[in-house]
Amino acid sequence: MKRLFTGTTIVTEATIATGVMLAVACLIFNSCIYSFGGSSLPSHIKTVEVPLFENSALVQGVTERITEILVQKVARQRLTVVARNGDSRIIGNVVLYKNTAQDYVGDRHSLTIKTYSVEIVADILFIDNKSGKEIYKGRIVSVGTYDFANETEEDGQIRAIEDLCEKILQNSVKSW
Repeated sequence: MKRLFTGTTIVTEATIATGVMLAVACLIFNSCIYSFGGSSLPSHIKTVEVPLFENSALVQGVTERITEILVQKVARQRLTVVARNGDSRIIGNVVLYKNTAQDYVGDRHSLTIKTYSVEIVADILFIDNKSGKEIYKGRIVSVGTYDFANETEEDGQIRAIEDLCEKILQNSVKSW
């Protein structure tokens, strides 16, 4: 039997092996209990309000696009999007919008930008209107990169919005 020293404690290989077996058993047991079961939403939530996002970043048209794409994605989750009196509501506020040069080629005398990156940051709140409880509250960061030679900022913006909406769904409507 080998003994390993950790500070003033003596640990045997058998102790380590027992700990590893217990950890594996716990993982297997918990995996069975927490297996995928469809939606993590409360069963009474069938409708969702998705009002126009607020625009603290002051970028024209971005909140309209986000709201439009999010409505389409929510509808694909077997939830009905309603204008008012929904079982739940997803509220958003775009707090940051950046279009930044991402990848450069050349030297200090002749620099060419290859790609740009559109970053959108939004505060999201998903509320159960029946109970008044928050289902999700958080800040989500999304990025959309585009090739400066062949694409426009709008291409990067659409990618960032798609990424944002997918992350909103992952954190609010979808379960794991």
